[in-house]
Amino acid sequence: MTDKRRAVRVVPRRAITVAVDDHGVPRAYGVVANISETGACVLTNGSFHVGERLVLQLSFAREPVPVETVGDVVWSGSTQDRGVLRYGLQWAEGSRPSREHLKALISASAA
Repeated sequence: MTDKRRAVRVVPRRAITVAVDDHGVPRAYGVVANISETGACVLTNGSFHVGERLVLQLSFAREPVPVETVGDVVWSGSTQDRGVLRYGLQWAEGSRPSREHLKALISASAA
């Protein structure tokens, strides 16, 4: 099996929390399991479908303002924890945070 990822994923040492807004459904909350310049794996209590587009507020440690971005759900899976689901997100074109800004935040969260 080959890895189709276009960027290196980083497992953050400092928590990156996420709030997910989904078109009128109550806000879901979660944490980022890994992240890259092109997407993230998110653990959340929300229920989403592959192909769905989500508005995300990413809160990085020691950053006063959350980073807003839009991500497309590209895969989903369960976890061993009841009520927690995993989703693979790809940042939507045109809504990606500045690549340099995101690189800096990812590096800081991995340190």
